Amino acid sequence: MHVIGRESQLQQLSDLIEAAREGRGSSVLVYGEAGIGKSSLVSAVVDAASSSGFQVLSCHGVRGAGAAGFEGLHELLLPLLNRMDALSPRQRTALDVAFGAEGEPADRLVTGLAAFGLLEEAAASGPLVVVVEDLHWLDLSTADIITFLAARMSVMPALLLATSRADRVYPDRSPRFKHHLPLAPLGDEDALELIALLAPELTMPQRHRLVERAMGNPLALTEWSTSPSWVEGAPSAERGRVPMGKRLEDSFLAEVTLLPRATQRALLVAAAGQDSGSHEVLAAARNLGLDQSDFAPAETFGLITLRGGTFRFRHPLVGSAVYDNADSAMRSRVHTELAAVVVDAARAVQHRAAAVTGWNEDVAAELEELAVATGRRGARTEAAAAWRRAVALTPAPGERARRTVMAAEAARQAGATADAVALLAEARPPADDEASVMQFARTEWMLASTSTTLPDRGGDELIALSRTLGDPDDRVEVLAWAAVRSYTRQDFSAETMAAVADELRRPGIAVTERQRLLRSIGLALIGSTDRLMSVEKALSIFQRQVRETDATLLNCLAFAFEDAHDLAGAERVWSAEVDMFHRSARTSDETVALSGRGTVRMNANAIAAGLADCEQALRLSFDLDLSVVGAICAAGIARARAWRGEHGPAAAALETCTGLSGPTPFARVSAIASWASAQLAANEGRFEDAVVHLLRSVEHPPIGLWAGGDLAEAAVRAGRPEAVGGWLDMATAALASSGSDHLAMLVERTRALLAPADEARGHFELAIAHGERSATPLDLAKTRLFFGEWLRRERHIVEARGHLSAALHVFTSQHTSPLARRTARELGAAGSVQPAQPPRAFDPATVLTAQELHVARLAAQGYSNKQIADQLYLSHRTVGGHLYSAYAKLHINRRSQLATVLAAALD
Repeated sequence: MHVIGRESQLQQLSDLIEAAREGRGSSVLVYGEAGIGKSSLVSAVVDAASSSGFQVLSCHGVRGAGAAGFEGLHELLLPLLNRMDALSPRQRTALDVAFGAEGEPADRLVTGLAAFGLLEEAAASGPLVVVVEDLHWLDLSTADIITFLAARMSVMPALLLATSRADRVYPDRSPRFKHHLPLAPLGDEDALELIALLAPELTMPQRHRLVERAMGNPLALTEWSTSPSWVEGAPSAERGRVPMGKRLEDSFLAEVTLLPRATQRALLVAAAGQDSGSHEVLAAARNLGLDQSDFAPAETFGLITLRGGTFRFRHPLVGSAVYDNADSAMRSRVHTELAAVVVDAARAVQHRAAAVTGWNEDVAAELEELAVATGRRGARTEAAAAWRRAVALTPAPGERARRTVMAAEAARQAGATADAVALLAEARPPADDEASVMQFARTEWMLASTSTTLPDRGGDELIALSRTLGDPDDRVEVLAWAAVRSYTRQDFSAETMAAVADELRRPGIAVTERQRLLRSIGLALIGSTDRLMSVEKALSIFQRQVRETDATLLNCLAFAFEDAHDLAGAERVWSAEVDMFHRSARTSDETVALSGRGTVRMNANAIAAGLADCEQALRLSFDLDLSVVGAICAAGIARARAWRGEHGPAAAALETCTGLSGPTPFARVSAIASWASAQLAANEGRFEDAVVHLLRSVEHPPIGLWAGGDLAEAAVRAGRPEAVGGWLDMATAALASSGSDHLAMLVERTRALLAPADEARGHFELAIAHGERSATPLDLAKTRLFFGEWLRRERHIVEARGHLSAALHVFTSQHTSPLARRTARELGAAGSVQPAQPPRAFDPATVLTAQELHVARLAAQGYSNKQIADQLYLSHRTVGGHLYSAYAKLHINRRSQLATVLAAALD
């Protein structure tokens, strides 16, 4: 094993191994052109690590493998499967299903956490090196898990070491690796040293000619050093223009052509069946008139070996050279025979598909069955690939369109948003295939709702679509989408909204309970005065039969309660979604629900609970590539941090929000971010800026209705009281139909701040009366603060102290420092004996990370580590690590002490 010229890279990898031994794990991607020495370098490092006590786990990519998905992950984790009982139940089930057991497939996040948990278990008994050879040829589901693991290795004594061809590195995967190690061609001196070691009999002119032709590629130097044609004669100009990989393939092919014709065919069977065992390859070879003796000359030449029940080529380029240079008819025959003998049904279908030229409905139908089966195991990337191959073989245009739509949906579920968008662009389902038309629309709708890649349809387009649909369920669902789009984007004209309402009120459109519920949701979202049914009844309709698309419709229901100004009802819907989707391992849908609940909780003044939801959903949104959801969460986090006066974290969250929002942010995202910016400006006394931000937020009524409650104070301080009129009119109209005490408090408080001195008291007292019935402590405390300030100015000092003291207690307990300081100063001015600086309540959030705090809270509620792991999508050892850190920071040493010490941080 030669690593000449790789001393610095070897040292870098050795340093990472030593860091892993000390508990500072990492990941590294070694990449370069074919033959550049990736495997030799990695083997040298792994051999040294193994001899010094490291455990070694490995898997390798094989060209053409991966029909069913997770084959590579199974190879990697096979030695650890006896430790599955250490995983939480959800994660154990996810791996079982991924490896072929019956059950509901989990999102790839849960499967990734299960793999991570097994690695943690292994690393607990000693340092670990995880080797992934040829990442570019791994099945894509495994590759997704590997990149998930690469971003998380720092918490265990382990190094994940992967290799990949430079031209095959996936741009969305390589950034997850902590380190990147490119391998460049060897310099001339190192190349000459390698040749001296390999072929000392060569003369110096021959060595220099070889160095020039090999261009620093170690494999070329090794292979060509014994070939007279490469060390003699003048160099060919063509050779300099041909890529090194192709030149190496040509040199291997030259060796192959020296073999008997039967042996060449035997090599083709092995090349086409690299994902097969040797018994399957030999069986297919026998069906082609060959036998095992026909492999012997290739083994003698060193082109192929039989190891561990598998034929292995000297280098992957040997197999690709043999396969790529065979004629299509011979490749088809070989795949046909492999399909006949391969035991695994998924691989057999893949071979049949490879044998086909032109359209073939029978094989396309088999591929459809494969796509459905792999999707059920959670291998959604492979499912999308099977659908796409089925599309290519489908002769009938209608069936081809239907399968293209299904391929797009599988790609969406796999998180391959760009692929899903491209497939939708290809799909043109005929109008008479209503099921495909509706699936196309659903996939398009869900993509547009969670990412910025695809623009969603306008209101007129959705109305037109609904009129083409014969199924009343589908028709009312599309109209509900139109209402949601109007609600979230706020860009429908009055005429379009009226048209949506007219369609929803058409006779016969809502006959069943479910249809009536969807109609009432749609009408509520476009501002109709029609009453929503109760939360309990609405949820019972959904919970009787949870459909794949119900996540979107449940979101619509939550939005409808928000629009009816019923924040408690909206929170109950979002909470029901969180529970429902958590139980069914639909992590993406659960993340959306956490984001929605976090926003509603903060609007209702449950800042700590809302912040916990948004922090968790933001973390999950990064793992699941849900950029719009992440943007909403980041904006919500900024709001919570601004409330608390944590300006640095608030500004960082706003920056994250901007990065995730894309060029055309959703109106809801912009409104929440503007509200957070207004709070930051108000904290710093920039009231004119605060007014500008709040007016932007008010432009989106679902958020602006609540944000506008802060407008009057900023506008009065900025000398712009007239700016409040628009919001006050909107809020007064909304109050007439909702009866919300929270909203009534904000309206009366605003009137008090704008009223002349002789009218203000009545409005303040009404506002406080509503606030005491509203369960919104922070807005009530702000109302008491404003009233206390007014009372002091009017020289009602004793009365002022009572309201200010009550407000200070709330602000201190809720850790809203800017308002606590302001209230304390006002109390001091009122002659209170309380100090001008309020006593700061202990806030665990100031010493714990967001994740540590969330883990500690669940532990305080009695959850076990495995239950917390399931709840927060962590491994149970990571949970244990967070608790250990939390104990140290909170100066406690027992789990039973958590409930007491965290009481001050809970809403």
